[in-house]
Order: sequence, then structure tokens, then C-alpha cells
Amino acid sequence: MKNASDVMFARLANFNIDVEKLKENFENTVKKFPFIEYRDNRVDYVGWAVTSRDGTAEDGVRRISTKMPGGARGIIPTDICQGYLAEVMDELNDYGIKPYRARIMQLESEGDEMPWHTDADREAWRLHVPIITNPNSFFEWQRADGSIESVHLPADGSAWLVRVDVMHRAVNRSKEPANRVHLLMGLGINPEFSMLSEPWLPVVKAKAA
Repeated sequence: MKNASDVMFARLANFNIDVEKLKENFENTVKKFPFIEYRDNRVDYVGWAVTSRDGTAEDGVRRISTKMPGGARGIIPTDICQGYLAEVMDELNDYGIKPYRARIMQLESEGDEMPWHTDADREAWRLHVPIITNPNSFFEWQRADGSIESVHLPADGSAWLVRVDVMHRAVNRSKEPANRVHLLMGLGINPEFSMLSEPWLPVVKAKAA
């Protein structure tokens, strides 16, 4: 495997943050700001915009049509982007992946499965940094052959690259109120293969010998 386009999930190589510091920032800084309610594919979230098109926290949580004035590239830091969260965003910008529409999203739906869907019709990636999670929370993909891959994204300081042009869904199978909080964002450029680190998953499953 030599091309990032052959991969649908991978760890961002040579990148790790202090997840406890990011969690402390979320609890003590981010949550002091009003949240935005957001419903995506029948699953409920509350969110906080870290970057937006105009620097306001009211813009950036909800999906923005590219046909709207200002386009869809929300890259201006909001008031929420401060302290260690701002340091993490600086590191990601320095990495060269051109993050946009960064937001912190807290999944409110317990025991729910999103319907299968795609968010783009050509290669497209998002980056997730789990801040708080539970072992029953998964990201799943369905390949063209019908096979399903399910992964748990641990809150271990890693950043995870996920394809959103492949059929996918978020799943939280916990029946208890269990927070799942991720820092997530779009990528202005698709990652190079050198940016990917194991574990990774191929788009096309290898045929048995």
C-alpha cells in the first residue's frame, strides 16, 4: 500500500498531544461558552466552534454549504480557541494539513447508530482527536463489497484520519449516559501516505490467497 487514497482510516503519524490537558481545557474553558445544538443523520450533538468563517462561535458547528456566502473554509479562531486547545490547533496547522471548521462535538445520543452515509463524492478526510470516550463508541465503514470495519478511537492523545467519502457512520452502543467528546475538523488538503501511521484500514479488502 503506497497511496493514501487506498486507505480509509489511519493514525496521523508523529503526532501526539496531552489528552489530559485537552480534557481539562474542555471542562474548565470550553464548557463555559454556550453550546450549539446539532443533529446529524438522526444523532444529536452539542458543539462548540473552534474555528469559523467569521471568528464567531455561532458559525462553524453546523455544516455550511459551499454555495453560501463566505464559502465553507472556516479557519478563523473563535474565542473558544484558547489555552492548550489553541496550542493543539497550532500544532495541526504546523503539520501542514490545513484544518478548517474545527469544532468540539459532544455526542448526546446513547445506544444509537447513525444510518450509513457519505459526506462527499470524492476522496475526503476528517481528523478526530478524541477527548472523552467510552468503550462502546465506534466509527464504522461499509466497503463496496458489503464488509464492515468497526474501530474504537481511544482518547490516548492520537489524532485519527477518517475517510468520509466511504460509506460510514458513528455508533454509540452504550445504554448509559456516556460522554463521547471529539475535537474534529475538515482537512484543506488530502494527506500524503507518509502522514499515515498504523493502525490503518484499506478501502478495498485484500482477497484471500
